[in-house]
Amino acid sequence: MALQTTSAFYNFAMKTKLSSLSICGLILILLPLTLSSSPPVHSSGSSSCRTDKSIPIHERIACFVAVQNKSDRNNHPVKRTVQLYSRASKLHIQIMKTELDARGRDGSGYARLVLESDNFGRIKIRGENTNRYLCLSKTGDLVTRVKKQRFSEMRRCIFKEEITSEGYNQYRSVRYPEWFIGFSKGGRPRSGSKSAKRQIYRHFTQRVLPDHRRSRKHRREAKQLTKIIIKLLRKKLQRRRA
Repeated sequence: MALQTTSAFYNFAMKTKLSSLSICGLILILLPLTLSSSPPVHSSGSSSCRTDKSIPIHERIACFVAVQNKSDRNNHPVKRTVQLYSRASKLHIQIMKTELDARGRDGSGYARLVLESDNFGRIKIRGENTNRYLCLSKTGDLVTRVKKQRFSEMRRCIFKEEITSEGYNQYRSVRYPEWFIGFSKGGRPRSGSKSAKRQIYRHFTQRVLPDHRRSRKHRREAKQLTKIIIKLLRKKLQRRRA
């Protein structure tokens, strides 16, 4: 649309024998009007963006950004159960029925957290035992919420998972991008603004659950046993041949 209008302006200017400076001035003045009057690409009901080259690139980029900033309801969330080890308290985050802290021992039932994917790089943190979500309130305090409806978005409970240059995980609020999840050295929850000021409060490490570690240990032991048995069998075969 914009290219057609520009060519029409150029033909009109050539017929009227205008100078090159006046032609450029007309194009620069009228081109933004044509771009702003073009039809919108992304409607609120659709979940995909058109990739036609006739659509201006700034509208295509805006459409893709808008889609990524929304919760993905078409696909089932990917879930993984982990423990979040706090760098400040040297213990794990616990989501209990009425309390929330970072004083959980390794293998504690309340320290089992389910990370549910919401969209690209966005997750929700839920306690496996209590079924409560970790959220940030309007004032920036860390609280827990129960999901009352199946398709409720729970915008204050969505976080962007980021990895720092030191290798730690930090969780930035999607609703309030300047706030983070954070805990003090004593394991008490800190407000989002205080966590943004001190890096140690918002640094975490994902740790494997103890039962997964045990299964890995059993696999290693089984592999070692099989190697020992194979060596013994080979020695017996060599003796028989001799």
